[in-house]
Amino acid sequence: MQAWELGLRLRERREEVGMTAVAAGRASGITQAYISGVEAGRVKLPGDRLAQLVKIYEIDPSDAAELEELRVGAMQRAWWHQYSQLFPADFLRFLGYEAGAEHIRTYDNELLHGLLQTEGYARAVIRGGNTYVRLTEMDRRVAARMARQRRLGDDHPIRVTTVIAEGVLRQQVGGPEVMRAQLDHLDRLLTERPEQIEIRVMPFAAGAHPALGGPFQILSFPSPRLPDLVWQEVLTSSDIIDQSSRVADYVVTFAEARERALGSDESLALIRRIAKEMT
Repeated sequence: MQAWELGLRLRERREEVGMTAVAAGRASGITQAYISGVEAGRVKLPGDRLAQLVKIYEIDPSDAAELEELRVGAMQRAWWHQYSQLFPADFLRFLGYEAGAEHIRTYDNELLHGLLQTEGYARAVIRGGNTYVRLTEMDRRVAARMARQRRLGDDHPIRVTTVIAEGVLRQQVGGPEVMRAQLDHLDRLLTERPEQIEIRVMPFAAGAHPALGGPFQILSFPSPRLPDLVWQEVLTSSDIIDQSSRVADYVVTFAEARERALGSDESLALIRRIAKEMT
């Protein structure tokens, strides 16, 4: 997230001074592709390179100090780097965005969001839903999913607003015992953290609705400089969507789906009713 903000601010300043990426690369002795990679948050920027760009873009000293702080933060290795051999680069980037987000809005039509899963549920999902996962990787993948959930209880806990299809609650992932424990976990989250966690159930009776078709999540960040992002993951591919027009479509779709779903109290009542059936 810090690399992303650093890149955005450098690009904004480059455009303010009327310089193309090609011209910036020529002036600094680096390639246009490198400049573009830095601006996209995908390429690390050494201190001497940042100092060059600060000089070329005539950046104010106070802003330059903020950029250096972002650069140093972006160079640090976070907890998910230890799992770099397990996950593709896009998913590792998503973990970084999730770790820095302040609010996630998610629509899920088949499985619960990873931040809300119990270990038993997560293990059943990973074991049964991914034929390419080796058994030797199982424990590390589960550990990574549980590590993500630290954001729910840290000093600046992430807020989660989720709309889930009724079928998510009834799909017996891991069997009735695992599913009962999972539903009880949702009950506790909603009861103990009502200001942080919101779950709304889209009942079967709702019929067709705007979000029908596939899961997605919208990530919002504490920095006003960072726009919302969308993460979408399906069976064989995943995508980080940052185009403002496309993100806006997802935001509207989620808002409409949330309005059509059951209210918070009705959703909790349904979760409890289905949990009693899982015996």
